[in-house]
Amino acid sequence: MNLGSLILDGLKAMALGMLWVFSFLSIMIICMKLMSKALAPISNFLEPVAPAPKKKKAAGAKPGALSPEDRVRALAAIEAVKLYRAGK
Repeated sequence: MNLGSLILDGLKAMALGMLWVFSFLSIMIICMKLMSKALAPISNFLEPVAPAPKKKKAAGAKPGALSPEDRVRALAAIEAVKLYRAGK
């Protein structure tokens, strides 16, 4: 076998593999679209998810102010970055 036939065999295998993957992905997309159309009538039977309750802000807090818990987390993150940059 010479180098030319090896390269040609490699290109054939690559093209076959790419065709196989393209075919698989195309079939998967078609199946997903068909399933979404088939399941659309029963999608309304699921209960809607209730929104998460909003946190109450402290009295007198500014609109953009952090809660005390968020301030502690921010300060901890700042200290962690400082220690990382110091090499500890």
